[in-house]
Amino acid sequence: MKKIFAVVMAVAFAFSVVGFAVAAEKAAAPAAALAAAKTAPAAAKTAPAAEKAAPAAEKKAAKPKATQVTGTVEALDAAAGTFTVKGKKGNVDLKAGEKVKLGDVKVGDKVVVKYADGTASSVKAVKAPKAKKAEPKPEAKPMTEPKPAAKPMEKK
Repeated sequence: MKKIFAVVMAVAFAFSVVGFAVAAEKAAAPAAALAAAKTAPAAAKTAPAAEKAAPAAEKKAAKPKATQVTGTVEALDAAAGTFTVKGKKGNVDLKAGEKVKLGDVKVGDKVVVKYADGTASSVKAVKAPKAKKAEPKPEAKPMTEPKPAAKPMEKK
């Protein structure tokens, strides 16, 4: 019984090693095919798997993740359409997108910027919270002396 168990475990181990090797090879194939397609266009035409893998990689790379930063405008070049925002994690150099107007933004303004790949898609000024005016406290009224306690009723 022990020998059968040892053989079954050895076979299972062999299959797992082969499975990992095949998975690693499949993962490396699109990267290698993409590199080959860039260096040898004729070789890429002969490999149909490479043609399918390359557009899939481009689609993923084409849509960057949007990020948001809140901070102060440190530098601004409206003519070039570039600006720098200083946030909590440091400075971010950005280029204004097509719909972004930098005419309303000044150096020192606090802004919230949504961007991806260094291009801002929106710039909104942060409104400073209104300061509450200190209301004068009413003067303390002098304490009045407590009323004398009522006399207990007498019994007749």
